[in-house]
Amino acid sequence: MERKIENSNKTNKNEKKFKINMKPKEDVKLQLLDFYNQKIKKSHIIILVIMVILYAIFFFTTFSDIRAGNYNLPEGTVVQGFLDNVQQSAFLDFIIILAGITPYFYLSIIGVAQSVAINSYLGVRYALGASFMPTLFIGGLIQIVAVALCVAVGLYYCRLTTKKNKYYHQSSFGFDDVKMQLYEIRKDEKKIEEMKKKKMEKAKKIEESNVKIPYLNFVLLFIVAFVVHIVGVLIAMI
Repeated sequence: MERKIENSNKTNKNEKKFKINMKPKEDVKLQLLDFYNQKIKKSHIIILVIMVILYAIFFFTTFSDIRAGNYNLPEGTVVQGFLDNVQQSAFLDFIIILAGITPYFYLSIIGVAQSVAINSYLGVRYALGASFMPTLFIGGLIQIVAVALCVAVGLYYCRLTTKKNKYYHQSSFGFDDVKMQLYEIRKDEKKIEEMKKKKMEKAKKIEESNVKIPYLNFVLLFIVAFVVHIVGVLIAMI
C-alpha cells in the first residue's frame, strides 16, 4: 500500500510540474495570437493583398518573357544557396520591422518592393533550369506572406513610436494655462471650471499617447515570419 501511495504522489507531482511548465507557453501563444488579431491582422491582410497582386503581375510577366526568349539574365548570375537565402531573408525581415523605429515616416512600407525582388530571383532560377515553375510560384507566394507580416509589424511599430514621440514633446505650459491664470485673477468661476475640464480632457489625450511598445511580441512575430520565409525559400528551391 505504501508503494502505491508513493507512486500516486510522484505522478501527482509530475502532473503538477507538467501543468506549471505548460501554462506559460500557452499564455504566450494566446497573447501573441490576441496581439496579432487585434493589432496586426487587418494591416497584414491589406498589405498581403497588395503584394500578392504585384507578385502575380511581375511573376507572369517575367515568366512569359522567359518563355518568349525576351529575358536577359544578369551578368555573372549565380543561383543563391540555401544558407545565403536564409541570411538575406533574416536581414531583410529584420530591417523591415526595425524601420518602424522612425516616427511619422512609416518606412516599413518600402518592404512591399520585396515582391519585385523575389520575382527577379525566381526568374533567374527558372531561366537557369534550377527550379520548376509551380514550386517557384508557391514558394514565392509563401515568402510574400512572411514579408507582408513584417511590413505590418513595422507599420504598427511606427504608429507606436509616433505616439511616444508626441507624448514626449507635449508642452507642459501652453496658452490654456495663460487663460486659466487670467480667469483666476478675474475670479471667473464658470470659466475656471470650463478650463479645468478642458485641461483634464487634454491630459487624458496626452496620456493615451504614452503607450508601451510590445518588443517581445515583435520578436516573436519576426521569428514566425522568418520561419514562414524559410519554408517559402525551401519550396522555391525544388
